Amino acid sequence: MFKAAPEPPAKSRCVEESTAKSREIGSALRRARKRSGLFQADICRGLDWGAPKVSRLESGQRDGSTLDIVAYLARAGTAPAEFDRVKRLAELPANGYDLQRHPENMPDLLPTLDFLHSSAKKIKVYEPRRIPSLLQTEQYAEVMLRANRNPKDPLVKDALQARLSRQEVLKGVRSGFDTTFYIDEVALRDPAMRDVLEEQRLQLMMTASIPHCHVHVIPTDSFDEDFQTAFSFFEDYDKNSALTVHTATAMVVLDEVNDMTPYLRKLNELREIALSARESIQRVNRSQPATNRINHDSTNDHHSKR
Repeated sequence: MFKAAPEPPAKSRCVEESTAKSREIGSALRRARKRSGLFQADICRGLDWGAPKVSRLESGQRDGSTLDIVAYLARAGTAPAEFDRVKRLAELPANGYDLQRHPENMPDLLPTLDFLHSSAKKIKVYEPRRIPSLLQTEQYAEVMLRANRNPKDPLVKDALQARLSRQEVLKGVRSGFDTTFYIDEVALRDPAMRDVLEEQRLQLMMTASIPHCHVHVIPTDSFDEDFQTAFSFFEDYDKNSALTVHTATAMVVLDEVNDMTPYLRKLNELREIALSARESIQRVNRSQPATNRINHDSTNDHHSKR
């Protein structure tokens, strides 16, 4: 049974003005300025702006006009490729940012996905029937990306590199950083992935030993065959939330509470039916061939259900 979605945290007026799009643009502006060795005061002097305007643009608490964004990027001496990318982002209407198209099964190529991961304090992920992309081995990811594609498609290499690079977020030591992954048990025995599952299961067990990575298995008898939508929830260090919903050819970015509520309810449901961290590791281990099983009896169960 679904539980009520958690109440959204109270936010100040300034934070209410923040959107996922404005925060991504703000992060890009701040990065461009720092790469040029400039201070906010340099931007203010060069553009004759007040300090509050620059600060709010960089923090994502103000939706600047495209002209403001372009002027800032020019003052910061932004490289042409990044200049064009951020300008295009600023020009997108709200629904253009919310729905971002990509080559089939390759959301990895979207810079917004990198931003959401790199700025997150908390991440919760559910990708039905498959291992979540943040936890995939290189071999597993490559099989997934090459499915139904021309073997020589150059985008596979780019998407694979982007996916593996994004996994670096799990190696960070940022204070309070926390990730939770819900994995369908059926993904641990997927016959289509038989050749790469042994290494994948070993990596899952190693990842589960990291204190800020919580891996929970959804047992087969609780698997919901009618729910096929992959999604991820992100909360940053200012308690701003966003949620991505994935189709085969597009990523939808949600940051309105009413839009996120059905997925927050699903996370509550998953939390209730998932195995504990210890039970999940044991279930992953049992799915291994007997000769490759690892004894986890002495492992401390430092994870609770998230």
